[in-house]
Amino acid sequence: MRIGEIGKTIIEGELTLRKLMAIRLGRQAAFLVVAAIFAFFAVISGHGLLWAFCYQTLGFSALGAAATVFAADVVVVLMGLVMGRRSYMTPEEIRVRFAREHALNELRQTVALSAVATTVAGPLTRHTLRTLWSLFQTVTGRRK
Repeated sequence: MRIGEIGKTIIEGELTLRKLMAIRLGRQAAFLVVAAIFAFFAVISGHGLLWAFCYQTLGFSALGAAATVFAADVVVVLMGLVMGRRSYMTPEEIRVRFAREHALNELRQTVALSAVATTVAGPLTRHTLRTLWSLFQTVTGRRK
């Protein structure tokens, strides 16, 4: 049955699409968790940096180390935020979306065609055609 095959294709496409979206969103969540953890460490390092700055304003030993740790934490936080906020569809997800849309359009056309065929071949149409044929025969005088 054509409609059943198309429906199955649509459902399989939708399930694949949902699976790919879940993987993409899971990756985003993981990057955001990493960014949050490093943001926490950046806050701790910021406190350490502020303490070192207040403790040794002119010395670079403790301050330089704290500034380096703080800068590394900030860089990792920014990388995590950029990678976590990125939401590009993968080529496979795009392909599945196109296949699903194609199958949906084909299903709509098949359903419309079967509705038209049912209407044309249905009992109401046959009765109407018989009535018109008998009316035509009566008008043309071929039927008595």
